[in-house]
Amino acid sequence: MIDRADVVVIGSGGFGASTAFHLAERGVPCVVIDRHEPASQTSPRAAGLASHARTTDLMVELVKRASAKFARFTEDTEQPLDWTRSGSLKVARRPEDVPVIEEDLARGRRLGLDVEQLTGSEASSLNPFLQDDGVLAVLRVGDDLYFDPAQVAIGYVRAAEARGVAVLPKTTVTRVHVEDGQVEAVETDKGTISTPVVVDAAGAWTRQVAAASGIQIPLVPTRHQLFVTEPLAGVRADLPIVRVMDAAVYVRPCDGGLLWGGYEERPRFFDMDGLPRAFHMADTPLDADVLRRFADDVRRQLPVLAEAGVREHRGGLPTMTADGQHLVGPAPAASGFFVAGGCNVAGLSISPAIGEAVAAWIVDGATPLELEPLSIARFRGEGIPQEQLEHDAAWQYRHFYGAT
Repeated sequence: MIDRADVVVIGSGGFGASTAFHLAERGVPCVVIDRHEPASQTSPRAAGLASHARTTDLMVELVKRASAKFARFTEDTEQPLDWTRSGSLKVARRPEDVPVIEEDLARGRRLGLDVEQLTGSEASSLNPFLQDDGVLAVLRVGDDLYFDPAQVAIGYVRAAEARGVAVLPKTTVTRVHVEDGQVEAVETDKGTISTPVVVDAAGAWTRQVAAASGIQIPLVPTRHQLFVTEPLAGVRADLPIVRVMDAAVYVRPCDGGLLWGGYEERPRFFDMDGLPRAFHMADTPLDADVLRRFADDVRRQLPVLAEAGVREHRGGLPTMTADGQHLVGPAPAASGFFVAGGCNVAGLSISPAIGEAVAAWIVDGATPLELEPLSIARFRGEGIPQEQLEHDAAWQYRHFYGAT
């Protein structure tokens, strides 16, 4: 067991693995701890979508930076990453959602994105699986891409190891020891590691890691699930991603078939303290009926979803916050305690940029972007009741595509 490190990163999902890699690039020795095998939990079960038409300038910039890193992932890490810049089609079916399309279009143009507004028939010509029945407006975003989610975190982990990072799998953090407001050590079920800096990137367990040290992080693990269909005639890798705003449904090509899922109105939340110690994301209880209801909702626009056979049904527990924004940066209550969490069902898509930013924060004391809007300090002193947190998180989850 290692007994000392400059930095300890807790968790080897997208945020943690990327942080470790970028620290290693900066020459900072660090240790990565994971209660399971590296990169084995929610990250590889994600949809692998990078959406550039976000609601704030900061998020657009983060996705742009992350996408640029995906494009050179193999060059930077010497690890494989399958990705396709297919572009996307964001579909409005209701009059009240058309202004959101127009706002996204204006913001995208201002920030240099490849965007244009299309009619339903124009969109259908780009992706024939999308029918224009009931479609009022469509935003095409040429910058959008999708990638193999199973390759991102493990790629960063392996690249970090090749640069000297120690990875400790099947090791559970029991507490981060804080003395006089300063991080001193990380206590695990296999021993204690002295360190002045900790990054809590424990995914669904982020809240538990912090709470054991008296730090409150308002996020809630939220089940997300998707289908991958059997191969279908006409599916090409370059078909644009489709997102139906009010239904909160997405579809993209995947190995000759379609990968699709959605964000339900009443998602199932999980208390990680109430689950067995050995809980693994593969144990997440899934509900195919949820996805079947989504398929019925978008039957007029995407009839293929109700017709195609299913070859894979998977899910994980991304973490949601009350305002739908990530939690990134130092925790005010303890010097040296950093958080990289609150993925809000889009964390893997920005993980290259988040890891780079957290590493810069640790090494330089500053980040390449102003990340204050993502600071945990925005919730300091509010003490969000659990019921309110879940209510707000559910709304953010369902309205991820900006539907009113």
